[in-house]
Order: sequence, then C-alpha cells, then structure tokens
Amino acid sequence: MWGAMRDVNSIARASLVTLALALSGCGPKAAPGQGAPARAAASAEAGAAGRAGEAAATAGPSYAGEVAALDDSLARVRERAAGAPKDWLVRERVAGLHLERARLVGSYDDYAAAEAALAEAFAIAPAGAGPFMTRARLDFALHRNDRVDADLDAAEKAAVIDDRERAAIVGLRADLDLQRGRYHAAGEGFVRAAELRRDPTAIARLAQHAWRGGGFDEADRLYAEALAAEVPPSTRAWLHLMRGLLDLDRGRLEDALRHYREGEAALPGWWLLDEHIAEAEHRLGRVDEARALYEDIVARTENPEFMDALASIARERGEREAAAAWSARARARHVALLERFPEAAAGHALEHFLESGDDPARALALAEANHRQRPNPESARLLAEAQAAAGDLAAARRTIEDALVTPWRSADLFRSAAAIRREGGDAAGAAEALAQARAIDPTTPAEL
Repeated sequence: MWGAMRDVNSIARASLVTLALALSGCGPKAAPGQGAPARAAASAEAGAAGRAGEAAATAGPSYAGEVAALDDSLARVRERAAGAPKDWLVRERVAGLHLERARLVGSYDDYAAAEAALAEAFAIAPAGAGPFMTRARLDFALHRNDRVDADLDAAEKAAVIDDRERAAIVGLRADLDLQRGRYHAAGEGFVRAAELRRDPTAIARLAQHAWRGGGFDEADRLYAEALAAEVPPSTRAWLHLMRGLLDLDRGRLEDALRHYREGEAALPGWWLLDEHIAEAEHRLGRVDEARALYEDIVARTENPEFMDALASIARERGEREAAAAWSARARARHVALLERFPEAAAGHALEHFLESGDDPARALALAEANHRQRPNPESARLLAEAQAAAGDLAAARRTIEDALVTPWRSADLFRSAAAIRREGGDAAGAAEALAQARAIDPTTPAEL
C-alpha cells in the first residue's frame, strides 16, 4: 500500500523545496522544498556539454550562457578578493555568486564554496559586522533553519537599513514561519514584505502562501503578476516552472507541461525544467520520452532523485534488474550527500527510503530529522508515512490528523490521510479524505 501511495504523492515532491530556495535567492525543489537537489559542481560542465551546450549555440539566453556568465563573474571577484586580504565585503560577494550558481546548477560544491567564503569574511570583519544576511540565506537554503534567526537579528541591527534590505529580512523571517508551520504569521510577514517592496520576489512569496492554503487560482494570478515584471531569464523560467507545479498539483498535466515549455523557452537547457517535463510526460503516459529525458538528466547531474525516477519506470515495466540497479545507484548517492549536508539532503533521501520500503527504521529517522528542521504539514505528512511504514499506525494517525487541522491544503496531504485512515480501519474517514484529495486533483485514483 505505501509504495502505491508514494507513486501517487510524487507529483509535487520538489515544489516546496524549490519555492523555499528560490525565494531565498539561493536555490531552486524544493521546496524546496520543496530544497535544492544536490549534485557535484562537475555536473554543470556535463550539462553544458549536453542539451545546455546545444542551447548555447542559439541566440538569446540559455542555461549554459547563464552558468558561463556566473563563472566569469566568480573568477573576477575571486581575483579581487585575492588582492584585498582585509576586505570582507568582496568575500561576501564571492559567497553570493556561489549561492546564485547553486540556485541554477544545484551543486553542493557551490554551497560549500559559499560557506568557505563566508567563514573568511567573518574572520576579518570587525566585531558586530559581517555578511549576516548572506549567511542566513545560505543556512535557509540548506534547511539549517535553527541557525537563521540569530543572523537575521544581527542583520536587523545594522545602522542603516533601507526598504529593500528590510523587506529581505521580513520576507526571510516569513519564509521561516512557513517552514515551521506558522501559516498565519507567515502570511502577515509576506504582506509586510510586499508593502515594503512589491517586487517579483515578494509577489512570488504571496503566491506560495496562497498555494499552501489551497488558494490555487490566487496563487496563479500572483505568479502571472510577477511574470509581468522585468526579470532575468532564470527568474522568468522559474516563475513558469512554479505555474506548472501549481497545475500539476491539481492534476492539470497538459497545462503544467505548457508552463514548463514556456520556462524552457525562457532559459533553454536548464535541467530543472527538463526534469519536470520528464515527470509530466511520465504522468501523461509518454513513458519512453520521459525515460530518455531522465537518462539524459542523470548523465548531466548525477542527481539521485532522477535515478529514483528511472527505478520507478523500470519497476512499472517489470524490469526488476534495471530497477534494482537504478535504486542502488540512487541510494549510494543519497547516502553520500547525507554525510556532507545532512539537513539539506534529508528530505530527498527520505523520499528514496519511503519509496524503496526496505529500511523503514532509516526512513523514520530521516523523517524525524526533517520534521525537526521544518515542522510544517508537508514534513508532517512524510513523517506520518514513515511512522505508518514502520508499523506505528497510532503515531501516524496522530501526526496526520494534527496536519489536517492546519490551514495547509494539498491533494498529497489528503491522499496520505486517506491511506493512513484506511490502514487504521477508518473507512469513512478514508473516503472523506480521498474525496478532498480528488476535489483538488481529479486524477487521484478513486481507490488507493
């Protein structure tokens, strides 16, 4: 049962991490949440050699061109830093560029480089000074939320803060509130940030809040408003991606694919759009196309989530050996990333262990760690699934019911509730939750 539920729930896995990282200015699933997916910096070069390289040969913006421009900026700023051993501000700029590169490429190497540059900056900054806001953004991107508040407090104590800086602080505090399940506080913060500076970031934050509360049409309207502004190609592509994920959450697969294609046109060659195109193609039954695209993305990124997707396709086709090989390869990569940045990798690895079902204790430990950092209804849903898979249905029922009384609304949440209630013998409650899921996403199966 739990494997089947994982397949149904796969449609919006990355959205929360993706939103969180992109809105912080430093990442793309996740979501992040829906975070960001982890991969080596070398994957950027592999990407440039694949579809991105072909895109670079065409006129206009491209993923390869954006990465090349960032690399050029990094080289120049690093040269400046080498010639200014006492300048912490230039080191903050190095960190900021690595965060921007991480948002685009999804590389943990860039996060590590940003962290190293920030450590250098704080080592030479005067007492009470330093790149507090940039470090807060890094920690938020890596889901180290318990570290963020102190740096936001320090940033707020700066002698001079303009509306743009204050909006960034207020907005990131509201991001934290949403990740911690404080839906109403987050909404108030997002409104306040937009009052200070109504730019595409503020508008997208308002959209995220509406989306999480089930206000799908309002969220779409807000994303359209953000797209009407002058934004860089990568931001435009990301906004189209968000509109696609919004449609995917509602089972509007062709509409989702259309938005992804619009994002692809804005920034050709971006692996993040390619992987969502592959997901939509898979859901639409175009499995061969999805499989070929996933294989290409894995070659470019070494992202274990896409290895898991290929394992799922192989299982659907009865290709047991291929499924096992892809799953084993994904697991090795997930474990390696957990060792490096455990908070950021936990949610992605959790999905893998829940899907495989062969180590429920490991899945539960990851779910508990993930929920400690981000105690919101989405992480609670995953925790409830892990508790149920580990055989603790009473705990799973308590966890999912607590999530259901929040303002958070998603088909995923209701699908999980339906499965957990049914497993616990509550047929009427399961039917009610399933009807709520189908009201949001009509493609939800009539029976789980």
